[in-house]
Amino acid sequence: MIKILVAEDEAKSRAAMASRLRSILGEAALIETAADGNEVVQKAAQVRPALIFMDIEMPYKNGLEAAEIIKRQMPGTHMVFLTAYDRFDYAVGALRSGGEDYLLKPASESDLRETLQKFFAVTPETAKDASPFETALRVWVHQHYTEDIALEAAAASMGMSPFYFSRQVKAATGQTFLEFFTAYRIEKAKRRLCSTEMSVSEVGRSVGYPDSNYFTKVFKRATGCTPSAYRGMEKRSAP
Repeated sequence: MIKILVAEDEAKSRAAMASRLRSILGEAALIETAADGNEVVQKAAQVRPALIFMDIEMPYKNGLEAAEIIKRQMPGTHMVFLTAYDRFDYAVGALRSGGEDYLLKPASESDLRETLQKFFAVTPETAKDASPFETALRVWVHQHYTEDIALEAAAASMGMSPFYFSRQVKAATGQTFLEFFTAYRIEKAKRRLCSTEMSVSEVGRSVGYPDSNYFTKVFKRATGCTPSAYRGMEKRSAP
C-alpha cells in the first residue's frame, strides 16, 4: 500500500489535498495529514510514508526544518514541497532540505498526477484516464515547459522520430505538440497570475516566454484576454 503524508497548516487546503489524492489513488493508498511542523515529524515516524507533500510555511517548525529531521531519520522518503510563494530562494531551500520537487499552491490535478507518476507506478485512475504515452508526455512537458523546445528536440528526447511523435501526441491528446505544450504553459501562467505578485513579464519568463509582448500575445490568443486583465478578473471574482 502506498503511504502518503500531507503536511499543511490550513485546514481547508489540507482536507482538499487529501481528498484529491484519495480520488486519484482510490483504495491503493493510505493518506494521512499533519497540521504543523512538529506533527509531521511525529506522524512520519509513525506512518513511515513513501511520499510527503510538505507545506513550507507551518507553525512550530517550517517545512524545511521538518524535512531535514525526517530525511535524517528516513532518507528514503520522497519529499515534495508546497508553497504559495513562487520564490527561487524557497525552491533552493526546499531542494537543499531533501526535496525532490516543488509545487506552487494550489497544485493542479495534472501536477499531482505527474508527481505521483514520478514516484510510483501508474495509478488506477491514471491508467484509466491516460495512455502510457500521454502520461510520459505530461511528465516530459512538466520537466521542460520553461525551455525553448522544438518538436524535433522533443521527439528525440523521447526516442521517437518527429513524424511518429507528432502522430502519438495527436492521438493521445487531440492536439498538436505545440498546442499541447502551449496550453500547459498557459495553465501554469494563469495559476501564477492568480496566486503570486509576480509581474506579467516575470510570469511570462517563468513559463518559457522571455519576450513579454509575445507572452501577452500568446496568452490573449489562448484565453481571450491579456494577462493583466485575467489577473484583475480573477481577483474581482475571488471571495
